[in-house]
Amino acid sequence: MTTFHLKDGHWLWSRRQLWRRTRSTSDATTAVIFDWVLSTALCVGIAALLPVPTMHWVLAALLNLAGYAWLGVAIGKAGPPFGRDHLTAWDAALLSFATSFSVQAAAHFGVFNA
Repeated sequence: MTTFHLKDGHWLWSRRQLWRRTRSTSDATTAVIFDWVLSTALCVGIAALLPVPTMHWVLAALLNLAGYAWLGVAIGKAGPPFGRDHLTAWDAALLSFATSFSVQAAAHFGVFNA
């Protein structure tokens, strides 16, 4: 019967951790920002297909859903929401929620009716 050698798995795990530590933080920040921009562009693209009177409210709802999706990713990764030197999924969730609330406020104040 075969047995598991824990030392071999530990060596592989330590190599992964070393790669994560040596990875550039600007690459991680760029990846999160790029993914957030893509998810926001998808929301805008879907909302653009709708009639104008409802487009802004649907866009705000889609951005809010995207924020919850980013929040799910952040919780799933189980990383801390602060204390990092690069942007994480927590920051992308906050950006989505802030964008959603900004679209709601602009629609409420009549910015899109002009």
